[in-house]
Amino acid sequence: MSEFKYVIIDGLVKSGKTRLAEILAKTFNSRLILDNTENPFLNDYYHSLASSGNAMALKTQLIFLLNRYSQQVEITQKGLFQKTTVSDYIFFRDGIYAHLMLNDEELEIYKKIYNVFSQSVVSPDLVVYLQISFTEMVRRIQQKGTEIEKSVPGEYWREVFEAYNYYFFNYRSTPLLVVNMEKVDLNKKSDVQNLVKEIKNHKKGTRYYAPA
Repeated sequence: MSEFKYVIIDGLVKSGKTRLAEILAKTFNSRLILDNTENPFLNDYYHSLASSGNAMALKTQLIFLLNRYSQQVEITQKGLFQKTTVSDYIFFRDGIYAHLMLNDEELEIYKKIYNVFSQSVVSPDLVVYLQISFTEMVRRIQQKGTEIEKSVPGEYWREVFEAYNYYFFNYRSTPLLVVNMEKVDLNKKSDVQNLVKEIKNHKKGTRYYAPA
């Protein structure tokens, strides 16, 4: 994977993006950058979804934006092109949640900050989008999610599901590999080997990978 200096794995909640990023980083002895999900407002935001609205939305989203931008700065300062970097999120999809969470006035504030930050963010050489169905996403949230994630209304996860798919199905900025993760088991060595081969061989455009 030496021709790729910056590879991003992204996908829906519980799709396996962090696990795959860890596997790739270990396989190729790459630097690993994981999404910083620490956010003092997140639980309150989820609680507000389950009750009366999104009073914590702007604070929650700005913390995530600042966390992710700080990581992007760290990547460039450490010398991105000295070693392959694998990450489990793409900075440019930060706006997905912003558009879902924020009202018009809050969104304008967010956009002003986002537009400044995004100018200095390095684009990846390859994006791998891990796709699962809405039914499977909900099943995994109920099986593996936190108690607060399980309490979030189903319509919120439906909006997240549709927004992610819309974003990545219209993504044209870099080569994109869309992987059907209901056909890939990251616990099976053969599945991992075949997926890694697909990732290494994908050079341009958009390709869909759904093994039989």
